[in-house]
Amino acid sequence: MAKFNLNALKKQRQEQEAKVEDNTPAELKQSYINVWGKNKEEVQYIELAEIVPFKDKKGKSQPFKISKDKVEQIKISVADIGIVTPLIVRNTGEKYQIISGHHRFVVAKELNLLTVPCVVREISDDEAIKYVAECNIQRSRLLPTEYAEIYSRYMEMRSDIDMTAQEIADKFGISKKSLYRYIKILKLTDDLKSLVDTDMIHTDTAEVFSEFSEENQKSVYECVIKNGKKVNRGVAKAMEIIVAEKEGENVSPEEFEKAFEKKKTFKNSAYNKFASKFKVDYSEDEWNTLIEALLDAHFKERID
Repeated sequence: MAKFNLNALKKQRQEQEAKVEDNTPAELKQSYINVWGKNKEEVQYIELAEIVPFKDKKGKSQPFKISKDKVEQIKISVADIGIVTPLIVRNTGEKYQIISGHHRFVVAKELNLLTVPCVVREISDDEAIKYVAECNIQRSRLLPTEYAEIYSRYMEMRSDIDMTAQEIADKFGISKKSLYRYIKILKLTDDLKSLVDTDMIHTDTAEVFSEFSEENQKSVYECVIKNGKKVNRGVAKAMEIIVAEKEGENVSPEEFEKAFEKKKTFKNSAYNKFASKFKVDYSEDEWNTLIEALLDAHFKERID
């Protein structure tokens, strides 16, 4: 039997492949370039034990929460056909650090996979934060606390990336006031953060509650859980008044419940201020009568 010349067969196959016309649509090629970089990057299969979640130079972990629902959804697909989209990682010298693909990493661990497909990139610490933020910011909906973490990271490295607060706000399509309000969320207790993420507390109330003591924040949480009512800015400001009136003493959950009580509001802002200051429940007609009487007495004295 004649022997096969494997080298000759290999060369012949390479020559045939070289003659094959590349019919890949230009749009698809460009899409690939946009995702994986200017050059088609090599996908490597790296052992799971050699991969660790992202941490920045200050030791902070990636700002996005792992969604159990998303993990279960990905797990079904991975168990069927494996991990199709490679993780993006960087080599830190000791381990490979995840830049994009934390959910896929968790799925791989739960399925006891030994290796996962990865694209290794050379990324600096500051670039890594931007990659992590912008790879994930494109998700359909982020939690308010996740936005807060992203905006805070960008604010921390303003000098490194040469961006002002206004430029950071413009980058994410929000006002500078909203940028600072989101960052204030990070000053809340974990319990209040959870209420912000579940929309029980509106994001623009964070700057109010961030000035509360930890004990008063705990009372706010207990009050909201007990009542099951959402906290808008009006309620939050009412709670702020209650705290101020206690002059440094802790406020109980029961005392905070007063903030949910509906109060009369008047077109005349002075009437609202007087009602709050003097703790009275006058109607608008009563205020009109009182003010008229006081003004009559005041000017009568001046004339006499």
